[in-house]
Amino acid sequence: MARDAKAPEGALIHRQALANDPADAVAWQHAAYAVRAAGDGLRAIALFVRAARLHGDLQALGGQIGEPLGLAASRALRRVQDGAADEAAALLEPLARIVPPQGNLARALGIVRLVQGCDAEAERLHAAAGFEDCGLGVALRGIARHKADTDFLGTVVIPAHRMEDTIERALDSVAAAARVYRETVRNPRAQVHVCVVDDASPDETASRVLRWAREHPEQSVALIANNRNQGAGRSRNIGAAAGLGRYVWFLDADDYFFERHFLLTATALDRDPDAAFVRTGMHFDTIDQEVTPEWREASEVSYPCNLCVRRVCHDMIGGFPEEAPFHPAVADDVAYGRALHSMFAGIRIAEKTVHYTMRADNALARQRQTMTSGVKPTEQVASDPRFVAIEILTQRRLHALKARRDAFLRDGGWTGPPLLRAKGEPEGPPPPPPAAPSESRDAPRATDLVAIDLVAVAKEAIQAGQLDRAVAALTRAAAEDPGRIEAWFELGLLAHRLQRKRLALTAFRAVACLHPGAAAAWCNLGSMLVDADAHAQAVPRLRRALTLQPGLTNAQHLLGRASRRLGQDRQGARELERALRLDPMRPDLNADCATAALALGDAAGAAEHARRALRLSPELYGGHAALASALEALGRPDAALTAWERAIRCNPGFGEAFTRRALSLLTRRWGPPPAPAPAGAPGRRLASTVLGLNGRFGNQLLQYGVLRLYAARHGLTLEVPPWLGRHLYDHDDPLPGPALPRVAEAEGEAAVTASLRGEPSTVLADRDVSGYFCGDITPLAPFKEEFRALFTPGRHLQPHTDALLGRLRDVGRTVVALHLRRGDFGWGRFWIAPTSWYRHWLETVWPTLDRPVLFIATDDPAQLREFAAYRPVTGRDLAEPIAGAEFFTDFHILCHADRVAISNSSFSFVATMLNRNASEFLRPDPARRALVPYDPWAAPVLI
Repeated sequence: MARDAKAPEGALIHRQALANDPADAVAWQHAAYAVRAAGDGLRAIALFVRAARLHGDLQALGGQIGEPLGLAASRALRRVQDGAADEAAALLEPLARIVPPQGNLARALGIVRLVQGCDAEAERLHAAAGFEDCGLGVALRGIARHKADTDFLGTVVIPAHRMEDTIERALDSVAAAARVYRETVRNPRAQVHVCVVDDASPDETASRVLRWAREHPEQSVALIANNRNQGAGRSRNIGAAAGLGRYVWFLDADDYFFERHFLLTATALDRDPDAAFVRTGMHFDTIDQEVTPEWREASEVSYPCNLCVRRVCHDMIGGFPEEAPFHPAVADDVAYGRALHSMFAGIRIAEKTVHYTMRADNALARQRQTMTSGVKPTEQVASDPRFVAIEILTQRRLHALKARRDAFLRDGGWTGPPLLRAKGEPEGPPPPPPAAPSESRDAPRATDLVAIDLVAVAKEAIQAGQLDRAVAALTRAAAEDPGRIEAWFELGLLAHRLQRKRLALTAFRAVACLHPGAAAAWCNLGSMLVDADAHAQAVPRLRRALTLQPGLTNAQHLLGRASRRLGQDRQGARELERALRLDPMRPDLNADCATAALALGDAAGAAEHARRALRLSPELYGGHAALASALEALGRPDAALTAWERAIRCNPGFGEAFTRRALSLLTRRWGPPPAPAPAGAPGRRLASTVLGLNGRFGNQLLQYGVLRLYAARHGLTLEVPPWLGRHLYDHDDPLPGPALPRVAEAEGEAAVTASLRGEPSTVLADRDVSGYFCGDITPLAPFKEEFRALFTPGRHLQPHTDALLGRLRDVGRTVVALHLRRGDFGWGRFWIAPTSWYRHWLETVWPTLDRPVLFIATDDPAQLREFAAYRPVTGRDLAEPIAGAEFFTDFHILCHADRVAISNSSFSFVATMLNRNASEFLRPDPARRALVPYDPWAAPVLI
């Protein structure tokens, strides 16, 4: 029969047999042999798999496809060894879409993914391979152990000599400050490392450190013991060199931190990448109220224990001086501070976060009299040759650092915060306002404002995290002196950061009016208007900026974007090309030019621009997305699919690549979705052209459902682009017709929500509306059943969904479902709740349930080990994932489980909105540090 299958007439016989009976497994097998004989190994594997699904003989399938899969895996691993991991991935990915990876295929693809940096996927593939002791497993365990050992915020360096009475107090203060940091930022995994350097203490200092460390196993502590006394500076350098994390703090063993020390310093540096260090206020023991302002200032800019410094900057200046004149502990901290301040800008925070203890033999005790008298710090002149030598050596160090700084400024290579330039040398281009897509390079920097003490009260409030107080102070400053440009500019930055767009626009308008000849002011104002979707208003401001400074790339770039958003594609493309001529090495500009070219039908030109963007920045999401769209237009769907998948790897949280990949795969599997319905009549149209671009599956359902409810309430016809609901739920809404005026996101979301709440509002007829709708769901509650009815599985999806719950309930009677989202979470409002909260709830509820079965939906297979005692079931245990909708099994089970505990994610929240069965819904609450009950129809989507 195999020989017959190879012949043309034999192939015809098998086609005839399949036409008569598509479930004829033998005919599918012979068709597979015929295709393999013709040289199409990939299609042959697909046909063998299809036959195996019918006859169920997996052993036979292994024999039929094992050899080609093994050869493909070997070829891919050779590509990896040659340094061509992407080629290896392109070889294995088509196979993985046909055959669920396991054995050698899973191992090889796991190795490729690990090399590409996709650790979570590599972990999943390693589990599927079933080879526990293979090299992939060893590498993954090594990475996991390394992450656990080295994933620290930073290190506290504590030099200690004869400090047995106070060292434990210092360590207690570090642990308390670290705890407050974790609780405030809601990240229970955030850790601070401690490195104690015992400087040959003759007492019990070292043993007390060891005892404390054993009593506090949750706190990472290292002890380094000098065999001879090295001095504080040398000991601090030793501790910093052995430290972990991006920040370094210093603490003397007889002093201690207040609880907000880490919170204020680390968050300040996190927010301002241009700042190299943070200095806080100090509490000078019993004489704190007596210290003169001059001495307080002099001490706070030189004392190391109120300092948090970026590790790269500490390394850049060479640490503390160790030469003999500085030992023991003479002016080494002053020299360190002078070097640091000469090279970098920093942040001052007024709040006192460090207690400086006065002892009989320390500097505070020796200087008590002068620090509380009228003597100025600069009036002390030392004639001692040792102090003269210290000043000479300090100047020697500063001179060497200036030469090093100048070399970096000339040749490049420095990747840390900006280096301060030599006195009298013009400043380089300052950074743009935070979070804006593109701003002028002429605007003043936040670090410059700190340097001139601009609106000091507001700046201190910002650094202390008291942002409302800062807004009030800046508002008062601007009101008292309306001509003070700095106050308006700082207010604009802060309002922009707080998403108070109206206030930000007001402030930047004031800057432009006060300084009408500054191109930067008009460019910043235009940027804010673009952010606010006010593109028509942005255009004249950006043109004004270009009139004042024709070579202002950011203004030209923003003008091109604004023109395109106004529907002027050809004009926008010309503006972007002009910007590109000004700065051809800007990857984002090349990506935008690619998108503009594609809109004009120039797919080849778009692909060229996109490839240039990726040569400049290989990890640029916009470059991969533009290339994928161009390849689709050029009729190269396989290459486009690869580009979409690379875009997803660059930024898994973006919706467009997620949607376009899914649509490509679902169309291959099921063919096109239902034909779109006719467009609505003029005056009755409502569009959402960003559906599928903003947000992924769960949030897309929420956007679509809310807009459908709104459209039905006002007799409008909703027009949406291709999105997953067309394939999964058989929706046939009209595609977007002629462009409609866009409504700003906040304005549109507010109008839609008000209408559903029953409040009077303007009907958004013939408007293009967008929104995430992640606020309180209560206004939707009266439309609960209408919302749910929108998401009934379609004709292709129904057979898949029918079988899922039956298989799960064969394992147990009560389905308990957890959603543990990890991979693209952990930032901003998308915080991660500890696994222990879910375990604690399970321990409480599990014994009360009737034959419970645990289902876990997660993108991190490592989480399953935490629940091994419950024998959890996953989506892959129930059904082969649907290519393009791999997430759907998880979503469907969450929609039908009997008890559900979710993550802070719209994916699982929307699933509970559709769930009619569950008797209990729980979600993590950061304030109560536990899972708490909630009503999916009377709660905010995200908290």
